Amino acid sequence: MRRTVESNQLSGVLPQELGNLPSIERILLTSNNFTGELPETFAGLTTLKDFRVADNQFTGKIPNFIQNWTKLEKLVIHGSGFSGPIPSGIALLTKITDLRISDLNGTEATFPPLSDMRNLKTLILRSCSIVGPLPDYLGEMTKLKTLSVFDSFGVEQFLMHSVYEFSCRDLSFNKLTGEIPSSFVGLSKADYM
Repeated sequence: MRRTVESNQLSGVLPQELGNLPSIERILLTSNNFTGELPETFAGLTTLKDFRVADNQFTGKIPNFIQNWTKLEKLVIHGSGFSGPIPSGIALLTKITDLRISDLNGTEATFPPLSDMRNLKTLILRSCSIVGPLPDYLGEMTKLKTLSVFDSFGVEQFLMHSVYEFSCRDLSFNKLTGEIPSSFVGLSKADYM
């Protein structure tokens, strides 16, 4: 079952009843004017494979219950109004191939634990108040084609010379520190960074 209402003028709080769809695989709510928090009933949407809520006016943090969505392959939370940090339970979503989170309000946090997401092809964590170093395991994600966790022009310059296989580089709007892990040289399939 799929529910797509992208790019409309829908508004208001999402109804609790949407969380009572036991076999739903896709919920696409991008580019509307939804407000409030995601209903707690969404914790039971364990068949979800694709969840997109970008470009809305939600409030509160990204809920911890997303860790229940272990079949999830694509998660898009861009400019949604949510606050960070990215919940650590995201580590349980090991089937994800496309993870895109940006423009989180709230407190700073270190890089989320994504080391078990070995199927990632796209990773975008832009303007999420991430601080500290980039983890070494990112360079070991051999399927990764798009990496966007922007920090500064200086980091971008280093990557342009070190990871020549990438056709694009994008490391901005976080507060990353330290060196680019040497393991990034292993990202030979990436075409955007």
